[in-house]
Amino acid sequence: MARIFTQHRVRKSIPLAEMWDLNIEGVDVDRIPVPCCIETNPKLISYKGKAMLKTEFEAKGNIRIEFSGVSHTALVSLDGKLIGKHYGAYGSFDYILKEQESGSHELQVEIDNSFNEEASLNRPNDYYSYGGITRPVVVEKLDAVYIRQIHFLPYKKEQKWCGNIKAAIVNLTKQSQVTTVEVELAGQILQKEVLLQPEEEKEIVFEQEFPTVEAYGPKNPKLYMLNATIIMKGKIIDDYIDRIGFKEVSIEGQDILINGEKIIIKGFNRHEDYADYGCAVPLQAMYLDIELIKNMGANCIRTSHYPNDERFLDLCDENGILVWEEAHARSLPEEAMRHPLFMEQEKLSIYEMIENHYNHPSIFVWGLLNESCDYTEFGRQCYKELIEYIKSLDNIRPVTYAACNYDQEVCFNLVDIVSLNMYPGWYTDKTTEEFLVDAVRWAESQGGAGKPMLVSEVGAGAIYGFRDRTHAKWSEERQEELLTQQLESILDSSRFSGVIIWQFCDCRVDTEWANVRPKTQNNKGVVDCYRREKLAYRKVKEIFEQHEK
Repeated sequence: MARIFTQHRVRKSIPLAEMWDLNIEGVDVDRIPVPCCIETNPKLISYKGKAMLKTEFEAKGNIRIEFSGVSHTALVSLDGKLIGKHYGAYGSFDYILKEQESGSHELQVEIDNSFNEEASLNRPNDYYSYGGITRPVVVEKLDAVYIRQIHFLPYKKEQKWCGNIKAAIVNLTKQSQVTTVEVELAGQILQKEVLLQPEEEKEIVFEQEFPTVEAYGPKNPKLYMLNATIIMKGKIIDDYIDRIGFKEVSIEGQDILINGEKIIIKGFNRHEDYADYGCAVPLQAMYLDIELIKNMGANCIRTSHYPNDERFLDLCDENGILVWEEAHARSLPEEAMRHPLFMEQEKLSIYEMIENHYNHPSIFVWGLLNESCDYTEFGRQCYKELIEYIKSLDNIRPVTYAACNYDQEVCFNLVDIVSLNMYPGWYTDKTTEEFLVDAVRWAESQGGAGKPMLVSEVGAGAIYGFRDRTHAKWSEERQEELLTQQLESILDSSRFSGVIIWQFCDCRVDTEWANVRPKTQNNKGVVDCYRREKLAYRKVKEIFEQHEK
């Protein structure tokens, strides 16, 4: 997996070429970098459809091929043989291939970012549906036994930090194997001897006290390296390194607590979109985003409306930025949720999000189904089933969804935190104060009474560089004025646990939205698509710093 720290010292990665062959019928483009959005090539600037990407690498024996993100459908072949199909642009997936012959192997990926009948989540939307291998690809050499995954759960017992460590290990051979699984964390070494049957996967569990560790939080993002190894016949044959933090999220009445302390959320919604790179955002640009967001005094990022690149989550971990991570889906009406593949595809997005990102201490809440059909009985059944599925994968973190239907809602009693999207002064003449009073009344009458409440979206649009002394709509002055009114009212309200501004940066939208989005962009960012500051940037910084707690 591509991370910003060394994840393997024993397991070896197999180098891949940075430039892959590209074939699209009727298009004169032969090569493209990976990772990359195909739209970054001027000849493919608005391309929708299939594309074939291909590269070669040298390998033998057991190998693992992991894709961190392919948009939106991937057909993966090795040496001309189909090895798998995957749907969903924002989840990591892998293939294990055993006993490969020594020599050169051809890896081929057919991508498809078109809107078609097999896609329930990929549909024309208020962000752009890019195509390509948009996140890193990793090929690794595996030994007879390897560590597939590790999940770490911190908890308190008699005021002492403890940890539950679950390691999934796999025997790739057709013979029984005796191994030792060793885990090193915070100066302690834990070991268990394990017998694996042929081609068996087994979960190994460790429980341990860690009395000397420091708690992880926004003001002290203390990280620890968790190092697991597989030992056979006195030799380390595989390893898996991850970073963890000792953090507890809890709900106490109407408050959200991090390690027992009340937290007020001051954050931004952020799309993975950059003018020159599309959604294949390079690490340098991710770093810039984090620094700009920190500079404004924010402490939270919502990954609207899909799981993010794991390297960005690593940066959030390091900087103590709290993360609301969200499964892929936005504004699905009941008709879309009745799609025969909807539940399967949404559960896959949820599974890949939690399975791969479980250990990130920055993540404090899971989200799903932004502004979707939460006002009918069928919609409620979908929300209920999916929220229960999230809790079956992680029953420690709270769950929420961003709602906008207010008095029609029938799902607020299913979530731990009530989250509301509102745009007073932008889509309605109602003041923020009026909106908040009505929102609380609506939420508490529909099952949200006594629960924490967040404003999950609020804001106004502005086209970068458009200044107008009359504060006309789309001017930077109008955005600054509205955000000032909105933020001060929300942060002064004792009923709300915070606010997440829509949005950090302007982003491209699908062409179907162009009639309501000037420049074919959602222009509500406080910076534009090149990260140039609008007037609102400094005002948000001022307000967030005034409400420092």
